[in-house]
Amino acid sequence: MESKCNMQQKVKLQGILKMTKTAVIYATKTRHSKKLAEAIGSFLNVKIKNITDKPALHDIDLLFKVGGIYGGVSMPKLLDYTKKLEAPLPKSVALVTSCASGRQKQIAVRSILEEKGIRVIDEFVCRGSILFVSARHPNAKDLKEETDFAQKIVSTKA
Repeated sequence: MESKCNMQQKVKLQGILKMTKTAVIYATKTRHSKKLAEAIGSFLNVKIKNITDKPALHDIDLLFKVGGIYGGVSMPKLLDYTKKLEAPLPKSVALVTSCASGRQKQIAVRSILEEKGIRVIDEFVCRGSILFVSARHPNAKDLKEETDFAQKIVSTKA
């Protein structure tokens, strides 16, 4: 049974989402980013979209962009998609990143977004896994931290 506080937070969040057009997109090689995108999408009640489907982002106020770091760099497909974004552009973006170290950020993606005049609000970095390194990530704790991040981002947009 959910606590009264959690229910109030969800009601407030749903009110904010009605005023804010929000989208969640992802790029993935290992399905970790999809798992992260699904958690945010479920939490925000937003359908997630894979960048391979070239989703249009018209009139989006807040975009959650989920992707991984592979070999120390952002996924090339995510970089290409970001470079090709055309008007009308999302007003702001929150980045969600998975990487084996749990520390690397989407520096190149952030740079492209900022060059296009898109505000990057913040970035959540989650430990991912590669081969046997961090094989249990992202896990339930990671997903909880990520949805807390999403809630914080959406709440500050109000």
